[in-house]
Amino acid sequence: MDPKKLLVVLCALVGLACGAGSSAAREQPAPTQPSAAQPAPVHRPQPAHDAQNSVELGETVDLKTGDTTEVASKDVSIRFARLVSDSRCATGMVCVWEGEAVVELTLAEPGRGERTTAALASTGRGGRQSVEFAACRVDLVAVSSGGDQVTLRVSKA
Repeated sequence: MDPKKLLVVLCALVGLACGAGSSAAREQPAPTQPSAAQPAPVHRPQPAHDAQNSVELGETVDLKTGDTTEVASKDVSIRFARLVSDSRCATGMVCVWEGEAVVELTLAEPGRGERTTAALASTGRGGRQSVEFAACRVDLVAVSSGGDQVTLRVSKA
């Protein structure tokens, strides 16, 4: 084989090997799980806590998976339904980009019988970071490293 072609092939292989530590590697199933041809979105079912706490407009609230909070001055409830996907860089890994977590919230206005589901993204690159519902704005402030808790800011829309 021509030495120049061999050098190009070796450089390509080194480039591929360096990419193995990127954030794309984070989306692969954990070693204890059976490997799949294509990683599925992260879904970690948790028992519902249904912590019926209350939040005032302008405040933040922490919710675990399955938890619900009521907006004190409104007939609105917010539930952290699930972690949809998580491509964020794991602790101790060196990644090419920071990645993103996407969560699903269920917002309801029981008095009017209205309900909606919204997917919010931690960085806003792959989706929106806030949702407006029933004159309330809900911003995704943070997602825990395990993806089982979110911090939300609730304000007037």
